[in-house]
Amino acid sequence: MEPDQSLADGVRAAFLAEAATAARYTYFAQVAGIEGHTEAARVFGELAESVACAAHGHLDVLRDLLGGGDPGTGLAIGDTRRNLAAAISGDLGEATERYPGLAARAHTEGVADLASWLETLCTLKKSHVDRLEQALTGLTEPRFAGNGAP
Repeated sequence: MEPDQSLADGVRAAFLAEAATAARYTYFAQVAGIEGHTEAARVFGELAESVACAAHGHLDVLRDLLGGGDPGTGLAIGDTRRNLAAAISGDLGEATERYPGLAARAHTEGVADLASWLETLCTLKKSHVDRLEQALTGLTEPRFAGNGAP
């Protein structure tokens, strides 16, 4: 039986929520550590790892059971070649569309510091694209002929 598209959409949304939570908890752990709250930093760090594992599980489900692609790009994921292609597509879109568009809006609205930050991110994303493309170009034959699972 083929799963309903809304199920895949729900798992994609759950992945995005878990990934965002992992990033937030990692940030919260860093703040707690800077403030000297070592126990809170440890708890946030452990929870960030746990939530990241849930996000990884969602990617496995999308790839293996629901036939879905990368939640960020819609491209197929699984093996390193596909994962690099999806990552390149995502970062390229951020470098050429998302961040330049947001930076332009920030300039228009007179928020120069925000515009500068977004332009910095645009440059960072372009460097990510370069690094990912180099990694893709440098791929050799796969060492493992499995289903792409880590």
